Amino acid sequence: MDLKFLVKYPFSKEAKEYLDSLNLTIYDIRKHPIYSASIDLGEKRVNDALNGKINPDMDDETSMQLSLLSYPIARILVNLTGSRDLMRKYATAEAEQAYKFLTSKTKKPETQANVKRIMDEMDLGIEGGKIHFLKYLKLISILSQYKPEWKLVNRQVDSGYVELKKGDDLILLREAIRLKIMEPIDVRRIPGDFKEIAKRLNSTITGFSSVKIEQIDENFLPPCILGMLKSLEMGSVSHNSMFILATFFINLGLNTEDICKIFSVFPRYDENKTRYQMEFLSGERSGVRYSCPGCPKIKSYGLCVRDCGVKHPLKYYRDRYKTRTRKNK
Repeated sequence: MDLKFLVKYPFSKEAKEYLDSLNLTIYDIRKHPIYSASIDLGEKRVNDALNGKINPDMDDETSMQLSLLSYPIARILVNLTGSRDLMRKYATAEAEQAYKFLTSKTKKPETQANVKRIMDEMDLGIEGGKIHFLKYLKLISILSQYKPEWKLVNRQVDSGYVELKKGDDLILLREAIRLKIMEPIDVRRIPGDFKEIAKRLNSTITGFSSVKIEQIDENFLPPCILGMLKSLEMGSVSHNSMFILATFFINLGLNTEDICKIFSVFPRYDENKTRYQMEFLSGERSGVRYSCPGCPKIKSYGLCVRDCGVKHPLKYYRDRYKTRTRKNK
């Protein structure tokens, strides 16, 4: 059994079969002198996912076994929280890590073989660079929200099959992995101490982000911006939301460095790309400083969550900032 493969792709059928062969119940794991460490690792795995990156340990056989066991533990904990947002972010981080392994150029023949194994298991039905439109629609539910090129209307469709571009197959495979990991599991007979861990995890996702910028007071942010920040952190943010967030903070006077910190919670965050976009929108590269859209435009995008009685999200923030400043004098 290739343990490294199982650790890289813990959602696979082979990984499940290996864990089943250990014949361990959740109660056995709790009492085991070595395997009990996987419970703490499971909690760490979820926290790592919330921070956007999972790092499976493959130093030796014991480390790999513990890492592999931490995956079902993590899924149990995530399901116990009952938080759909946490489930989505966890699954996104797991899928992103698998995608990195599947696109790695090291040991290329081995990587290609792994792609085939996982592709066969996910049963996407991709043949000749095409996929049936029903499967395609299921897989692009998140992608199409922030990348319009994934929308079906922007694709060539022939006899019910969507034509794919180079590299699309691996991105769709990543999305299939994400959806698989988001499938609910039965947690009715899980010990009470696991529920306590789940409560701790739930407390870490209250609020909009773990990233704090000194110049910004979260209490003054309009509801629409808070909602977009939450979507950003969960990896389900739309292209329009990205633009509104960027221009909102640019027009509040934040520098590129601080705005990049805010965007760094996005599971597929690319620092170089984000920095370039912020410098472009702020006018550093383009010579034109882009304005944040007003409330009518935000409403037309379906991003308004409450009637705040203002015409612009910047006015909402500045009015509350001025009110607090006057009270503190």
